[in-house]
Amino acid sequence: MHKAFLYSVYLFCMLLVLTACGQTKEMRPIDKLYSNIQPLQYKSMNRYFIEANQSGCFYELYVNGRMVFKLFKQVGLMGHTTCINDAILKSGMQEVTVKLYPLGQTEVERFDTFTKNARIEVKIEKYDTQVEDSDEKVVTFKIPEASTRSKNDIKIEGLPYYEHTFTFYAEVPYEVTGWSESQDLTKMNQKQLEKEVVAFYNNLSDVIYNQDEAKWVSLVKKRELEFLTSEAYNDVNVGSIKDRKRKFKQIFDSKFKKKEPLDDYEMIFGGNGRIVALKSIIKKGYGAFSYGYEKTYDDGSKSKIRNYSYIYLHKPKGSDKLEIIR
Repeated sequence: MHKAFLYSVYLFCMLLVLTACGQTKEMRPIDKLYSNIQPLQYKSMNRYFIEANQSGCFYELYVNGRMVFKLFKQVGLMGHTTCINDAILKSGMQEVTVKLYPLGQTEVERFDTFTKNARIEVKIEKYDTQVEDSDEKVVTFKIPEASTRSKNDIKIEGLPYYEHTFTFYAEVPYEVTGWSESQDLTKMNQKQLEKEVVAFYNNLSDVIYNQDEAKWVSLVKKRELEFLTSEAYNDVNVGSIKDRKRKFKQIFDSKFKKKEPLDDYEMIFGGNGRIVALKSIIKKGYGAFSYGYEKTYDDGSKSKIRNYSYIYLHKPKGSDKLEIIR
């Protein structure tokens, strides 16, 4: 009887321990960041996309000063479609900048200027997620092929670089703060600003290398919540958000990790001088910040990669510290 009683007490104690462990097991920081968020519902929920088709040139596309797409691969004519809501803070006029570059060294010869066949077509389109078949072209910018050129067309043949900015009107039901109330960083002492930006990037590199997920979440929280609002209308179950969470988790679960130094860089501004990033001058079209981790693909295979990221920083009104905003 005594042994049976002790055994019952032991089982009861073990049950309490297991129950307590289950109750104290916390949601990991990345999951918590995207939890308890209710999807937004509006009569109209527009998503805007930028699409480019080019030949004979490389390019970068910026929306409101933030890079949204680049192409520096010699693949001939290529098209793509990229959602740009994350660069749209609210309804109103939006600014698109197209930066064109010659092909440089190819397999057969070098092109330091544009040839007569260099061309690009950039389109902004939108569709309402609440309405089927609501695709609508908003604006198109085009440098036509030589055979269709007239004296009034844009000519880039023989130029080493070309840049063009145009605007379009976007109508969205949300409004996020983003960098709209941030300080104008171009008015700061630029040497001091550069030191602060480099220090921030180096600290972020340490956070990722140490796989400090909670600290990383605290640094990107505002960016991620605004991304959720603008691109996904707070629907955490859409594929793009699930993929985003999975990618972030891979970084902090990776058995392989490597700190990478900043590339040689130039400091670039956007958002009317309110956001800043370091752009690599070694790897064209990429940010200067990078880190190594083990990426897992859909088929289960893995590879060690060096991931380059554009990290846009700002200083909120009344603050003297840089923060991640995009």
